[in-house]
Amino acid sequence: MRRRLLAVVAFVLLGLVVWLLTRPGDAPLIGSNAPQAYSRAAFDQWLIADPDRIRDFEDFADYLAGQGVGNVVPVWQLTRTDANRSKDCERPQFLIPPRDDWANIVPVLVLVRDHVSPEIGAVEVQSTYRTPDFNDCIGGAVRSRHLSFSAVDLTPVEPIPNSQLFGNLCQLQAQLGPASRFGLGAYFDPSMPDRASGRFHVDVSGYRSWGYSQRSESSGCRAFR
Repeated sequence: MRRRLLAVVAFVLLGLVVWLLTRPGDAPLIGSNAPQAYSRAAFDQWLIADPDRIRDFEDFADYLAGQGVGNVVPVWQLTRTDANRSKDCERPQFLIPPRDDWANIVPVLVLVRDHVSPEIGAVEVQSTYRTPDFNDCIGGAVRSRHLSFSAVDLTPVEPIPNSQLFGNLCQLQAQLGPASRFGLGAYFDPSMPDRASGRFHVDVSGYRSWGYSQRSESSGCRAFR
């Protein structure tokens, strides 16, 4: 009897996971450039390992859907701690951001939905929320917007030449202007076009851009203005 009950519970939990992850907008992206440790399959295993985690993720997904941004990117990707950091810093592969910070990501996703994706196509999330310890380990900015779940690092799903990608993003930022509060991490150096990974940062915490040095003088946008 006990085994049968456990089997039923496991089946229900598995069904809930499938429902959460196959709702519109949550389909896995094709051509993912994230390591296997941060894949959809790895996320599924991480999620079902803890029933409380399943409930928290359901609440998170429902919150974003209620704000009209549940389909901007696959919701599960918003739990990635940092999918293409090669530096060996201790952190979980996935982490549901603190509930008190969920509202912070909404205007960022609105910008991605209304402007970034129409300009460059579908995007994949590489990094969102960071704990202070992890941010310190990777050398993130002291006041990084990732600490408050107010930013996303993205890459295009379809391959785009670096010069075209950052040219389009920088032009978009200029068109939207200061009123948009579009913060753009433009990690592109025209003297080393192959160095860029296609990864860029988006927030709405102030109109500015920067590059590899985390300062404005290194912004890839300087090459397009």
